[in-house]
Amino acid sequence: MDTRMRLTRLRRSLLPGRGPLVRPSDRLQARLLALVILLSLAAAGGAVLLGIGEYSATAAESRAQTATRYTVTAVLLADGPEPVSGGRGGTPFDSAPTQATWRTRDGQQRVGEVAGPAGTVAGHEVEIWVDETGAPAERPLTMTAAVLGAPLGAATLGAAAVSLFVFAYRGAVHVLNRRRLAAWGQEWAARQAGSTRRDDQSPTGS
Repeated sequence: MDTRMRLTRLRRSLLPGRGPLVRPSDRLQARLLALVILLSLAAAGGAVLLGIGEYSATAAESRAQTATRYTVTAVLLADGPEPVSGGRGGTPFDSAPTQATWRTRDGQQRVGEVAGPAGTVAGHEVEIWVDETGAPAERPLTMTAAVLGAPLGAATLGAAAVSLFVFAYRGAVHVLNRRRLAAWGQEWAARQAGSTRRDDQSPTGS
């Protein structure tokens, strides 16, 4: 029942009709509501297209990274950070850049900085990701990130746009309601004044 009443109210707001009781502000509000609905549909469609494009780009990047990156075992050449070492906020470090050596897939030996776990010592082995050149790299993007991240970002953007349109519409309706109330007050005051003058001109009031 509540849903039916809301749909009826929405239909009346969109189609106020041409009766004598329909005010110009009612027609203006109907046009604004129709515009908000159209813009919201456009925003939803744009969000879908954006999500598809973002997913395609992220999926392609994930496939490219997965094809060119691989893991190797690196041997620390220096001790990792102390477990009690704190950052700016006093939070203990989990890892820190530490000199290490490793061999690439084609057997070349490399030396560079890797994330040394806190409390480790020289000679400790850690598994790292490297790119096709053998340089340390981030873990490749997963397809899960593409499937979840792209739609979520697009949905958030679309919802923000629709919320903005609805907020603007409600603000416009608030302004229209205040003007309608002011006009109604002026009309009521004019009728009251006219009624008072007629009473004063009546035989009993003379």
